Amino acid sequence: MNTGTTMRITTYRVPSGPAGTARTVGHIRSLILRGAKDMTVRRQAVRLLKARGVRPKDYLGEIAALFTWVRRTVRYTRDPYRVELLHSARRMLQLRAGDCDDMTILLGALLQSVGHQVRIVLVGPDPARPGLFTHVYPEAEYRGRWIALDATMPHPMGWAPDSPVKKVVPLRTRKGCAMDDATEAEGTIGWLPPGPAAELVAAVRRDGLPARDPRVRAVWSGLRSQGLLDRDPWVRQVLRRIWGTGLPQGHRPRTAARLAAALRYEETPAAVSPGYSTVWGPAVVGPRYYYGYRPRPYRPPYRPPYGYPRAPHPLRYR
Repeated sequence: MNTGTTMRITTYRVPSGPAGTARTVGHIRSLILRGAKDMTVRRQAVRLLKARGVRPKDYLGEIAALFTWVRRTVRYTRDPYRVELLHSARRMLQLRAGDCDDMTILLGALLQSVGHQVRIVLVGPDPARPGLFTHVYPEAEYRGRWIALDATMPHPMGWAPDSPVKKVVPLRTRKGCAMDDATEAEGTIGWLPPGPAAELVAAVRRDGLPARDPRVRAVWSGLRSQGLLDRDPWVRQVLRRIWGTGLPQGHRPRTAARLAAALRYEETPAAVSPGYSTVWGPAVVGPRYYYGYRPRPYRPPYRPPYGYPRAPHPLRYR
């Protein structure tokens, strides 16, 4: 059955012991942070809050609504035999089945997408083996205290398992990360129209590129034909490097965002506002979107020719 979507599965070997646990937790944290910046996840969170009638600025109500939806909607399903399977937040919205780590990824991404701070909690049953963890769940911060959100158990919000071993893993977020409103289902990436430029940005962001890829040649030829290749030396250097040596698979959101912004600016004609697909008139967009626009010189505000009168010195009143 062909649904028109491509599923990407990454497999790797997990070492045993604390090293394997640390690597798995690192992937869970990465999936939560990535899902929090996914517009599909945020759209689902906002839709759920509106459907349940949560009032604006009722932050505790938002946490309770998202926790209740995950606990009632997602079916607890174990991973394949001898395989640790982690789903992304977007995949969990489609599948709606998973174990404790999958529910942690989904609930953490939903909460962070609407502004709630989240951390990961690992618990273990044996105090003699502090590096052995058998369960994971998220916690959300509300007014200085952390609320446990274990969606795998039929207990209300705030209940936490009484385990002798507990470890808290914070989510370290970087300031200034932009959210990408363009999804694969909408056919655009970073406000770029479908074509070689959008495919190149998607490959740079995650999938990687082989050397002498035709998409790099297509983008290079398009920029050169418009006389825009010399406008940004960074874009020219990146395209040459990818064309010569290729690009391995990896997660590069900042490089992809900068490349998408540069290509979007260079491929936008006059009187076209970035982010819109239609041509707007200069009365709406303004002259600053035209090529060659120069801002007007700064003019200081009006001052009297002899200056403003000064207040008398305090010594004169003595």
